[in-house]
Formats: sequence, structure tokens, C-alpha cells
Amino acid sequence: MFDIFLCAIKSLFRKRLRTVLTAGSITIGVMMVVIVTIISSAGKRVVNKEFQSLGLSGISITTTQSAVNDGQHGISAEGLEVIRNTRNVSTAMPLLIQFASSLIRDTRCDTIICGIDAGAVQAISLHLKYGRMITKGDVRSVENICVIDETLAKTAYGRENITGKTISLQINGVDNQFLIVGIAKAGSALLSNLGEIIPGMVYIPYSTLQTLTGRMNFDQVAVRVANQGEIAETGSQIIKRLEHLTGSRGYFRAENLTLHRDRLGGLLDIIGLILTALSAISMVVSGLGIMTIMLVSVNERMREIGIKKSIGASRGRIMLEFLTESVAISLIGSLTGIIIGSAVSAVGLGLYGQSMPFILRDMAAIVFVSIAIGAVFGVYPAVKAAKLRPVDALRME
Repeated sequence: MFDIFLCAIKSLFRKRLRTVLTAGSITIGVMMVVIVTIISSAGKRVVNKEFQSLGLSGISITTTQSAVNDGQHGISAEGLEVIRNTRNVSTAMPLLIQFASSLIRDTRCDTIICGIDAGAVQAISLHLKYGRMITKGDVRSVENICVIDETLAKTAYGRENITGKTISLQINGVDNQFLIVGIAKAGSALLSNLGEIIPGMVYIPYSTLQTLTGRMNFDQVAVRVANQGEIAETGSQIIKRLEHLTGSRGYFRAENLTLHRDRLGGLLDIIGLILTALSAISMVVSGLGIMTIMLVSVNERMREIGIKKSIGASRGRIMLEFLTESVAISLIGSLTGIIIGSAVSAVGLGLYGQSMPFILRDMAAIVFVSIAIGAVFGVYPAVKAAKLRPVDALRME
């Protein structure tokens, strides 16, 4: 077997330029498949990370507009305690949302004010960059303090760390001064690039927002569960307990945010698979190129084949020699394509500050498919060479 491999390699080196060009076609096809595979994997990872940062990894408890609870829409403080005491609930954080205008220095911006509890870090994955977060003491004392996202800080001061500065929030037509005690990372890097379209985020104690707006009920409760496998059951249990508390049916709604995230992840997988399949077409075209080159090689080496057969070479040996040549071309091209594709992907992801995922299983599958294509498209030339009669082959000039 080693002799067959050595003979095939020598034959490839006789026509170096042709070998390089043929392997190059495989390289381009494999490179495209590798780039699509790596970028798709990295993209899905980034999207999941961004959804995690937005808190899309648990249950969102909201209410419909079809009923009113205690004269106000939303979830009451008693309802919040019911949610927190439900089995499998690890964290439940109330949210009050208010659209307002903010003024920092001389910069006025559209702002979303979030009234939150001290558990924001666990419930909605709020990432603090400078200063401190809102504490239970701030909530109890109804303090006029806030945490703003880095987007607002950069817009007003051109830098991120502006803890100790003040911000004016216009709530219900009244300007209220708040002390900035912390700077949080922008909620989503995917959304922060939209600039003026996405308003800045300001986080204040929910008790302070309740006092300023007169709204005592919560718009939403963000729930994290202890056992991710029981998210649906936990959501149903929360709704049943809230309905028992209020006597209202069809008023509360539990939204499984993890399910939405997983569905989008599945959609990204399908898109990646389609793009990979389109890229793989070039590999099939490269296989046709291998077949063409190997047929040319058979015609050029007629006398060589005739001599080998006349001195005892079997059909199987001749066939294996040509198959080995086509497989070797595919192997060289696929390995080169993986190296170049990985390098291009690493540079591209590096420009966006992302690390490159290298999936060994996928790379091995690409090499296997490439070799299989080389073997399949090399069969016909190999069979044609093996079927040549020595007398016919030696007659060729």
C-alpha cells in the first residue's frame, strides 16, 4: 500500500502546477465552507450572549389590558411576594418602565427609566462597569440615585465613568435631580450600534419611580428559575397562584423568554446550514475539476499504464494509484482550505472583538466530505485506467 501511495505522490509532483491549481479549487470550496461554519457558530454565540445580557433567559410575568387589578394595571406587591415564594423561583425582580427625557450637562436625550430592585444583576444580567448598583437600602429609603448606561455617559461627557455627576429626569413634566452612582454596560452591543434609535437606559429604585409617578403596581416581573428544565411548569404555577390571589383569570401572562431564544437559535442554525450547503456546491464543482484532470492524466500516461500492466500490475493496483492521487489532491486542498479559512475567520472576528470558535468535529467532517468527493469523482478515471489493455496502452504515443 505504501508503494501505491508513494507512486501516486510522485505522479502528482511531475505536474506540480496542475496539481496546485486542482488542489486550489478544493481549497477555495473548503475555505468558504469553513468561514461560513465558523461565522455562523460565532454569530449564534454572540446572539445568545446578547440575549442573556438583556435578561432573555427566564420568565417574564406581565399582565393584559383586559382587566384592572386594585384600580391599576400591573402586578401588585402581594403578587410579587407570591411569585418569589413559588417553588423553583431563584430570583424575581419587579420592573417599572417609564419613558422620559433626561438632561446631563447640556445634552438632552430620550430615555427609558427602569424602576428596579436590588436583584437586577441576577434577574436581568445588568453588568456594572463603574461605581455601585442599587441596594436594598436605596429602595427602602426611596433615594434619588441612579445607574445609567455607558451610552448616555459617552454622549454627554465623552467618557464612560461619570459617577458622582447628576442627571435630570423629566417625569410627568417635572424635572427631578438624580445622583449617578454607577455606570452599566449598554444592554446589548447589537443594539448599541443603532445610536439615536435606541434611547439611553437609566435605572432607579422602583420605590422612587412609584413615588414620582403614583403607580404602585409593577409593569413586569423578571423571574430566574433554579431548574431550567422546569421553566414552563414554573410559569404555569406562578399564573395559577396569581389568579388564586386576585380572582382574575386571563389577566396574567407568563412568557418563556428562553423558548424564544432557543427558537431564534434554531433559526440561526437553519440559516447557517443553508449557507454551508450553498458554499459546499463549490466543492462539488471542484470534484468535477478533479475528474477532468485525472482523465487528462490517464490519457497522458497510457504507455506508463501499459508497461505496468505488461510486467504484472493488476487492475486493482492501477485503480488504487489513480484513486490515491485524487484523494491526495482533495486532502491537500481541504487542509489548506481549513488553515486559510480559519485564519480569515480569526482576523474577521478579531476586528469585531470576538474570539474564534474552532469546532474540531465540524473541521473533521469537512475533511471527510472533501476526501469523499475526491474519491467519488476519481472513480471513473481510475476505472478507465484499470480497464486499459496493455497492447492498446503501449500502442499510444
